[in-house]
Amino acid sequence: MSTPTTSNFEASDTDFDQGMDRPVLTLNDPPYPGYAYIISYRDTPEVITYHNEGVTISNYEGKLAQRWVCHSKDGWLGFTNDPGETTFFMGYHKPQDQTLVCNVNHHKQNEMFCVRKKAEEGFQILMRSGKDYSALWPVGKHKNGNIAVVRGSDDWWGFTKTP
Repeated sequence: MSTPTTSNFEASDTDFDQGMDRPVLTLNDPPYPGYAYIISYRDTPEVITYHNEGVTISNYEGKLAQRWVCHSKDGWLGFTNDPGETTFFMGYHKPQDQTLVCNVNHHKQNEMFCVRKKAEEGFQILMRSGKDYSALWPVGKHKNGNIAVVRGSDDWWGFTKTP
């Protein structure tokens, strides 16, 4: 069993709520293991947010729940909500639904991401899916508002590296 990569910062360094300036959302910082990112939905003020072991989209407020630490395993990226002892990986656990959640402490096939730079602004986020996880399908905003693996989605995401 492998362990997540360690991040380049301590939990005490990550609290925007205690006086740190919120980073300006640049949208074009490629994710790299060991660093934290704010993941924006397109060029909106909405960002991926950890909430009650789930993943939602909410307006950017600079909260810790809006920072995602990038990890790597076997060449695949993973994103966790917190660099501390209660670290959970973002992923999905219902193959028929594929709505993203954040409630497991392992980095297995349905927590593995591929992030591809778009020719224009932003990135496409892809996840392993399909039979035997052999396909890469995009992550997007489902018609019900959930973030999920949505086959055929043209949604794009912005990554902003945090200090």
